[in-house]
Amino acid sequence: MVNNMRGKEAKVTIYDVAKKAGVSKSTVSRYLGGRFHELSPKTQQKIKQVIDELQYRPNNLARGLKSSRSYLIGALVADITNPYTTAILRGAEDVCKQHGYSLLICNSDNQPAKEREYISMLQSHKIDGLLIQTTGGNSDFLETLSENGKTPIVLVDRKIPELPFDTVEIDNRGAVMQAVSYLIKKNYKRIGYFTEPVAHFSPRHERYTGFQEALRLVSPSHPSLEDLFEVDLNDESQLEKKLNTFLSLTSEEPRAIIAGNSVIALKIIIKLKEQGYKIPDDTGFLSFDNPEWAAAVFSGITTIEQPTYQIGKTVMELILKRLADNESPVQTISYQTRLIERESTPGR
Repeated sequence: MVNNMRGKEAKVTIYDVAKKAGVSKSTVSRYLGGRFHELSPKTQQKIKQVIDELQYRPNNLARGLKSSRSYLIGALVADITNPYTTAILRGAEDVCKQHGYSLLICNSDNQPAKEREYISMLQSHKIDGLLIQTTGGNSDFLETLSENGKTPIVLVDRKIPELPFDTVEIDNRGAVMQAVSYLIKKNYKRIGYFTEPVAHFSPRHERYTGFQEALRLVSPSHPSLEDLFEVDLNDESQLEKKLNTFLSLTSEEPRAIIAGNSVIALKIIIKLKEQGYKIPDDTGFLSFDNPEWAAAVFSGITTIEQPTYQIGKTVMELILKRLADNESPVQTISYQTRLIERESTPGR
């Protein structure tokens, strides 16, 4: 559609969306405000399709003046270079775009002091909500931020049990159990679990302890404590030493390595290659996360895939729901994982 102002394309308005979707303007407003409980799934889908088709972008300045909102959501993540994190942010950003919000992304580098600085900075921007993958070192600060009742906080991946925040995670215990059971069925006799430091990070701790529990249940005779390795990735010599320890302990047995995430997986793969080891000839290999490179390395790495994009969408939908109704009970949403079998675990 073209108006008479220098032939420029007319700006799409909320009225245009409502008319094409066959609903009222107030219904579209409820959708944009995240009041999903007031709309049927069919109506939500219809409005979403029209918004995408018309490429409607709300005027956040005008909306903010009316509602006293900034239409900014903060996203504070622990490591923006991790493929797991970027996939979550994609899901969150897509929901923001659909509802006329903008995402302010900050990276704490797993440093509590840096995280605290960014929380203060996001507060100064008067964010409407906060997605946080916390370092675990600023619970008091987050509690103060949430006490005003105006800034919904949703945790992704990492829990803070003592605080009443919505949380979106995966079933870490079930995922480790799935991985161990699969490798035992493939006749691997020794399984080494490599993880970044566990303290203060709930998913790492759950996988670490879940690995021990899984081995006791699936293979009671397995000496699991010998095959658990915490590794500081800033110390390459430590990784090399612990990797060599596992390889020497298991030199006469069918063995496999589980990497706690794709970052440590890539580091281990590089070390194995440097030392002349081949996957799967010298060791089976399985990793949490399913980065694109996993299908190409050593004819493919078996992975535990997490629904990262959906996790990001769910976090943002919870924030919008809180903005519409801050009185609903706190909830934890736990997603299941999927094992993708490739050539790195042929069995023995």
